[in-house]
Amino acid sequence: MEPLALGPDWHDPLPLISIDEALELSLLASGLSRETLLTRLFEDVDQPWLHPLLWVLPRRWRLAPAALPPRLQGLNGALQEGLVSPVFLVALVDDLTHLWPPEPAAPSTAISRWLQESIGWHGQLLPLPGDLEGLLASSAAMAGASLAAEVPPPAGGPVAGGRRWSHLRHGLRWSNVGLDYSQSAVERCSNAQLAQVFNRLGANALGKESFCFQGCHDGASLLAWFAAHGWLVKARLRSSIASFGFGAALELVGAPTRQIPLALPMRTGLLDSDGDEVLTLLPHSALELELSRAGQSLRLQWFQGTGGLCGWQGLNDLHRPWQNDRGNGTVRYIEPPFGPDEIPALHQLTELIALVHNLEASDRHLLIGGYGNLGFCIDSTALLQQALRGSCDLYPLLLPGLWRERLDRRCAGLVATAALPEGLRAASVAYRQALVALPLDLSPHGAASGDARRRLQASLPRRSPFALIQKLNQPPGSLSVEGQ
Repeated sequence: MEPLALGPDWHDPLPLISIDEALELSLLASGLSRETLLTRLFEDVDQPWLHPLLWVLPRRWRLAPAALPPRLQGLNGALQEGLVSPVFLVALVDDLTHLWPPEPAAPSTAISRWLQESIGWHGQLLPLPGDLEGLLASSAAMAGASLAAEVPPPAGGPVAGGRRWSHLRHGLRWSNVGLDYSQSAVERCSNAQLAQVFNRLGANALGKESFCFQGCHDGASLLAWFAAHGWLVKARLRSSIASFGFGAALELVGAPTRQIPLALPMRTGLLDSDGDEVLTLLPHSALELELSRAGQSLRLQWFQGTGGLCGWQGLNDLHRPWQNDRGNGTVRYIEPPFGPDEIPALHQLTELIALVHNLEASDRHLLIGGYGNLGFCIDSTALLQQALRGSCDLYPLLLPGLWRERLDRRCAGLVATAALPEGLRAASVAYRQALVALPLDLSPHGAASGDARRRLQASLPRRSPFALIQKLNQPPGSLSVEGQ
């Protein structure tokens, strides 16, 4: 079975089509050979946001390494016939650290991003206000610019830098068509601003010039301010199928637009009851924070991300009902929401982990703010759960031992200084214990196989259009791991 095949147990009215079938129909519509069509489709492959697409293509649709630009031939050649595995991902980020030139020391380090007192919003720089009233007002003022910027250019029309949409060929588009966001432009701008407010408040722990919002100098105090002013504060861990922020759709003459669900298939190193290796789809995991009052809703997420830092972002993804709907089961919430008594310690953990990770990434000039070396989004989310509740329900966990040791030493060094705030000093104990206790899913065997399978099952979305996820959601007995 092709890992991205669609299964029968999906009844959302939005028309979907698998990427394999979409490519086949695009090929028929074009009258071209498969090799020519692929070459034309990837004329824009030099754009970094398209690189993951090389890994999600069905195997028979992958370009030969020689057809790719020279800088991509080695990496994608390694995946020409196989799938990503935990070992491959960890080896990849470890090798990149040694083989790829490090990022320059300035100006775009994880710490400099964490310290920013502004956000970029549709090409404009928006300074952070000092209170919620100012934040909401500036978001409303930016709404018109946001809506204008979100209007897509016409097919074949010009784009930034004079380039054309050369990937719009024979009905296949490397973007979703006709979808909307779950929140308005004003709400999304507010989310982005508040996320950076929390980042900047956390960065006060560096002991530099202090930032203040609503009279608060740290995130836990600000959350208490929200609660005291009638806002419901809801924090919970989430997991969903990752699509790296991009989508695809098929538009053929005389047929309705069909969205193409995308994901990254992954080997697990676990065996099912038939002795075959279990495959899964790489998830995205984060801490979701929602603040709501009288019809208003602010939504944020915290994780180690590809944006170049460990910290908060606005929860502003395009609404894809097959992937990230918060109410239909495509987002899996891990355990109950954190209670009011847990939220102060939870937020102090987010600030402590961000401080440790961003310092380590900046001082070592790690690529993408340490993403991969210091764990992926799943690892940072798992560290929160392990530190606060003493167990973990996420899979796969890929934070290598070498970097756990470095993070532990970094944290110990911070604790040894007198400047670390008391709340973060207390959080450091649980964080350092979590670094030791957190599982590592490189090559599970014996009892570790059973725990890995449990975590895989616990973090899967309950509903998905992918046949692979539907199969994994069957009763455990039909997919038991050897040794259980």
